Amino acid sequence: MTNKKVQKLVSCTKEISMRKIFLLFLIVSACTEKKTDTSTTLLSPSEFIAKYKETEDAILLDVRTEEEVRAGAIAGQMNVVYDEAFATKLSNLEQKPIFVYCGSGIRSAKAARILREKGYTPVYEMEGGMKAWKAAGFPVQ
Repeated sequence: MTNKKVQKLVSCTKEISMRKIFLLFLIVSACTEKKTDTSTTLLSPSEFIAKYKETEDAILLDVRTEEEVRAGAIAGQMNVVYDEAFATKLSNLEQKPIFVYCGSGIRSAKAARILREKGYTPVYEMEGGMKAWKAAGFPVQ
């Protein structure tokens, strides 16, 4: 083999290796799920209400059913029921800080994920929902 052929072969091998590395990087990047750090967005009822009160122009979002809301809610809340059509109900929701809660924290966690996916930020969740709110002795209307 001539010197030129060897150099060409080495060059091609390097190019193929770099392409493989680049493709591997793309695959890993695409498959890595973006996780939200809930350690700063999942708040106890007392942290939740304090943060809400100190946040200008925030939205207090109750994602429980209308029946649940009639049984008692946090003053000043906006109700958007979390159901299979939740994501389609957000078109009139302004891009402001959102404080979301439900009955126990399960639906609000799902709603918060959808809100974040739609670009709302920040989104805060009340840990334990209305059950924890009532257990902490906070008022309902």
